[in-house]
Amino acid sequence: MNLRTVVLAMVSSLIAVPASAQSFNQAIVFGDSSVDSGYYKILPNPGGGATYNSYWAAAVAAGAGAPTTSPGFMNSQFLASYFGLTANPSNQGGTNYATSGAKNFTVNNAQTGGFGAAIPTDTQISNYLSQNNDRANPNALYLISSGGNDISYALGGSGTGPYPPNPTTYILSAASGLANSIASLQAAGARYFVVPDQAYSFPTNNATERQLKLTYSQALWSDLAAAGVNFIPADFNSVRLAIAANPAAFGFVAVGTGPGQMACTQPAGLTTAWALLCSANPASPSHLVSPNAENIYLFADDQHYTTAGQKIEADYYYSLIVAPSEISYLAETAVQTMLGLVNGIQQQIDTSQKQRAGGWNIWANGQLSYLQMSNPAPGFPSDPGHPVYGTFGVDYRWQNGWLAGAAVSQGHVQSSFSLGGNFTQDDTVLSLYTAYNNGAWWGDVIGSAGWLDFGSNRLVPIGITVQTNNGSTKGTDWSLAGEVGYDFRTGSLTHGPVAGVILQQVSVAGFTENGSFTSLSFGNQTSNSEVSALGYRASFDWGKWSPFAQVTWNHEFDPLNRNVTAALTTIAAPSYLMPAVVLGRDWATATLGVRVRLASSWTGLVSATSQLGQNNVINYGGLVGLNYAIDQAPKLVTKY
Repeated sequence: MNLRTVVLAMVSSLIAVPASAQSFNQAIVFGDSSVDSGYYKILPNPGGGATYNSYWAAAVAAGAGAPTTSPGFMNSQFLASYFGLTANPSNQGGTNYATSGAKNFTVNNAQTGGFGAAIPTDTQISNYLSQNNDRANPNALYLISSGGNDISYALGGSGTGPYPPNPTTYILSAASGLANSIASLQAAGARYFVVPDQAYSFPTNNATERQLKLTYSQALWSDLAAAGVNFIPADFNSVRLAIAANPAAFGFVAVGTGPGQMACTQPAGLTTAWALLCSANPASPSHLVSPNAENIYLFADDQHYTTAGQKIEADYYYSLIVAPSEISYLAETAVQTMLGLVNGIQQQIDTSQKQRAGGWNIWANGQLSYLQMSNPAPGFPSDPGHPVYGTFGVDYRWQNGWLAGAAVSQGHVQSSFSLGGNFTQDDTVLSLYTAYNNGAWWGDVIGSAGWLDFGSNRLVPIGITVQTNNGSTKGTDWSLAGEVGYDFRTGSLTHGPVAGVILQQVSVAGFTENGSFTSLSFGNQTSNSEVSALGYRASFDWGKWSPFAQVTWNHEFDPLNRNVTAALTTIAAPSYLMPAVVLGRDWATATLGVRVRLASSWTGLVSATSQLGQNNVINYGGLVGLNYAIDQAPKLVTKY
């Protein structure tokens, strides 16, 4: 990192638009019954045919109207709630444009099946853009789930026809059309998309349908990647497989769609999709088959999930959204702990410089801190931890005021993911330093190289289960710190201004977790930091006691808007980018301590340091050190 780079970074930080983490202020939903939160509730009927429509008024009066075990949430509503948002139907004042029965294409629903009032997904998207002057909210979370009805139509399973002569060709076209609509959202400003696949391992007795679901899912994701859309590919198929493999672990007694395996009773005359009529209220035309059925059955009807299933979907989507932010703490923790380590070495330099004559100094200190970093966006995890460091150093001070030395530090940090689990950071740091003090002017320079080892145990709540994801990786931390100052002396009081800078580059190697269907791969991370310090310090000589204090104002010049790359491990899919946690750019650092002359060659050091006023960071701790001065007094020379 040369001087030109530093200067350009400082200038660009002053003129750049302030960066922020992904802070969602809306949850916007497009698609079909897999995400519809009750669009038809205020309509006379959903246009599902005479028999279906005959049940509608009574069902809505009993609290039904969403394709699940009402009044339970849909996955779109659960997901929105995790970020303090809502996903109510768009025709009821909300931001969920999905309609049960929708297909991707703008086509005649009477011909292609589905409910007559269904709005095709591409029309939902175009309607949203036209209502907002062709601008998409850049701070919204977009959940887009569509394609199941297209697959059913392609197989001749819905509508009156004519059905497509080549189902695969039709499905590829449907995937391409939806990808183009999503790309139009990104072009209009949207940034954060969740796009689930179709559960292509099901139904187990229909290989043709399974293959068509897989073909559609792969084509949709491939087309989105080719269009340059950054999206989160949610592999819910892997979740379905995990549930099918161990239903009891998720609290289910039934996970199929056969007789006796669904939570909602089947109204007479209907053969499919009656969850819209289902409610926990026994007065509804379709109601729960038993108390608590919405929690112990996976399916409400032959297609749609119960409340418990909807929550599992939302939990999975949520884990994919926040995981990169969690893993970004690895690099940010290394940046923060190096700031504390350098501060400790600078205190030891001051101790060595206060020797009355030149000579060797051997010193050691221990540091214990509390460090908590938080993502400012609601719903994103925080990261509290306890850094512990021990440092051993040796230096030599010449009588002309120059000093040079070296130190080795060993550190350990255990930080907790607020969603569950933790990560550890173990590092070994080698530091070389030099300093000068002529009585008034003083300064020091410290260069450090750190070698990092990380271990992570990220826990992910999915329904009533907790999924474990383990990983490990390595990293490096290179830093260069310097400070200068001028001391005024008034009797026993020494005081004066201080200015400094610390440059850092932390690199964390990419790694792949293992353990469950929520495991992810993460790309390499690099976090650059260029922190200035400007403040004042003072010390007082009071016999063997020398209390001291220093307060500086710190500013981070480096851009804050870096990304973390993540990728699924359950299926080949495009990787995606999400912003790392963003910490405050300005803060104060205050240090208060005392040096104690324990003996002619021994000096003790105790101090406390805290960062004050930094957004999203709480960092404070203490240091205890001991300095042994060799050759403290000048040697006597005997004349003959």
